[in-house]
Amino acid sequence: MRQIQTQIPEALAIRYEDRYTGGIPDLSISWRGQTSFWEIKYADPSCVTSKVQHYLCDQLDTHGFHCRYIIFQRGIPKRSHPRPRQIRIVKPTDFDHWAHLGLVVSDGRFDYDALVDHIATVHQ
Repeated sequence: MRQIQTQIPEALAIRYEDRYTGGIPDLSISWRGQTSFWEIKYADPSCVTSKVQHYLCDQLDTHGFHCRYIIFQRGIPKRSHPRPRQIRIVKPTDFDHWAHLGLVVSDGRFDYDALVDHIATVHQ
């Protein structure tokens, strides 16, 4: 949130995440006449979502709202296939294959500047 407020202070960013509300994406950003929704996940090494959450993210995206998963891959080595620390943006339809699909916006570290730059491009 702090990085969003720093890089795009004109945007209205709202966090929805809490322990009691299921299915709603964690974050929405309204800016330049558009609203996007973002669900934040951590992969260490697996990444899961609930059926309700996946359905809602898919429906938002299908109905013209930009809805994506932001997956923070923690870079945990896996025997012969080490995975780097990455931030990956994944469509709801690609979630089941997130490790191979989507857009890597940061590789080798968690670059929040690069993440917010990507979010800003959605609203241009």
